[in-house]
Amino acid sequence: MKNIIGAVVGIALLAWFFSLCSPAGKNLTGHEYMPDMAHPVTYEANVYSAYEHNHWDDESVFAKSVLSAPRTKVAGTVARGATGVYYTDASALDVVRGFNASNAIAAPVNGEAPFYFANTEEERLRCEKEMVQNPFPITAAGLTKAKPLYDIYCGICHGEKGDGQGWLVTMPETKYPAQPKNLIADDMIAAGNGRYYFGIMYGKNVMGGYSDKLSFEERWQVIHYIRSLQAKAKGLKYDEMDNTLSNIERPAKGTASGPARVQVVAQ
Repeated sequence: MKNIIGAVVGIALLAWFFSLCSPAGKNLTGHEYMPDMAHPVTYEANVYSAYEHNHWDDESVFAKSVLSAPRTKVAGTVARGATGVYYTDASALDVVRGFNASNAIAAPVNGEAPFYFANTEEERLRCEKEMVQNPFPITAAGLTKAKPLYDIYCGICHGEKGDGQGWLVTMPETKYPAQPKNLIADDMIAAGNGRYYFGIMYGKNVMGGYSDKLSFEERWQVIHYIRSLQAKAKGLKYDEMDNTLSNIERPAKGTASGPARVQVVAQ
């Protein structure tokens, strides 16, 4: 009897030992030596799914989706260095950035500015109507800075040329569930800047918002870059010397005119 029990235990141990060597495949890591070596229980930004053995959602007063969402500033405060300006002359920004001898303190335009529009269709239309002019003139430096930002955050869906044929749409053996907007189509060329800015802030349909990814200035420079793609598609000019796409955006060194004026909207 003891021999039978010993044999059963031995076979069970042997089976258990071999089960530890189960191969990994696709989303399965195989058997793990100890819990959580392949599945972290930490909270990661913009990740709403949880490891199956993570029970924090049951035990915490905050859900994972809340803890993983981008943080907002304390009400009534502005982060240090968070400055947004509206100006009509490229040289005026040098004063804000501390490049002018009369101003020894720099205020980087890489923060946030108030956005007084709620995430509704009515507010989107109001935003497009009221937010007309790009507060930054067209500059070579701005377009150069905006290209990689567009490629990372926009081009993967809307395409390198802005034609809606991004990698998520064209990659082999994949059918993307929603066709991204063709940004160089006539309706988007005619669309106001506020429509683009609103989309960056809140997103649209399956597209999420990018207010936590792009700063105040970066959002506007990306809009400039989209306009440059539209101009290129139409055989027009859109650079710091000339803008034949529209009479809204102002080239920094070309047809721009009028005295410099700066209005600080957040500091």
